Amino acid sequence: MKFERMKQVTVWPNMTVLELVKQMNNGGFNCRKLSKAVSLWIEMIDDKNCTKFLGIAGALIPGGMRNIITSLIKEGFIDCIVTTGAQISHDILESFGGQHLHGEEGIPDKKLAEMDLSRIYTTLIPYNSFVRFEKMMQNILQKIPNQKMSTKEFIFHIGSQINDSNSFVRAAYENDVPIFSPSFADSILGVQSWLFSQTNTLSIDVLKDHTEFSDIVYNSKTMGAIILGGGVPKHFILNGSQLNNGLT
Repeated sequence: MKFERMKQVTVWPNMTVLELVKQMNNGGFNCRKLSKAVSLWIEMIDDKNCTKFLGIAGALIPGGMRNIITSLIKEGFIDCIVTTGAQISHDILESFGGQHLHGEEGIPDKKLAEMDLSRIYTTLIPYNSFVRFEKMMQNILQKIPNQKMSTKEFIFHIGSQINDSNSFVRAAYENDVPIFSPSFADSILGVQSWLFSQTNTLSIDVLKDHTEFSDIVYNSKTMGAIILGGGVPKHFILNGSQLNNGLT
């Protein structure tokens, strides 16, 4: 086994982001890992036969990453998304005029409650943003077809009702990029959907997700994935890709 000697990362004035990332390949630890990840991403984009999956978990939208995801969809860099109900919920919340505010660590829960604020680590959300979400979401659910559908079809219908160019759910609808959310019930979107279903017909079949996702996998010549966070999106992509020899 032969080991390559490590070079030191060099920076210079006015270097581009790509030049910096290439330099990071000379370093070690996560520095080198990031550079290799970017190289794989470029390879995926250059491969016209590659189906590019994006897995989104964690608090990316409350963390300010919404426009980046939307841009990736609009630029044609993503072919299929698997995400949590929370990401979709916070995307829609922004579309309805809701706000994510900069907060800080250490604020007592009692103090936040007195200020009508909810928290996601250091991101704060006014309660009235959730109230508006609930009202607007119920209006959209009234327009959902009364049929059994996958989460992909469900989210597609939601995207068709959103009027916000910064929404990744809307961008996916406009660019025909499927979004799957097998665990969407574990979110405020799931709660609102359940409430609606108590007095209306609404049937979401998460097992149908597997059928529709496997169709995408079977029709893929090569496959690659960007997985941001773990959990359900990661497992769904990795398990589903095994139906066609896995990610390549």
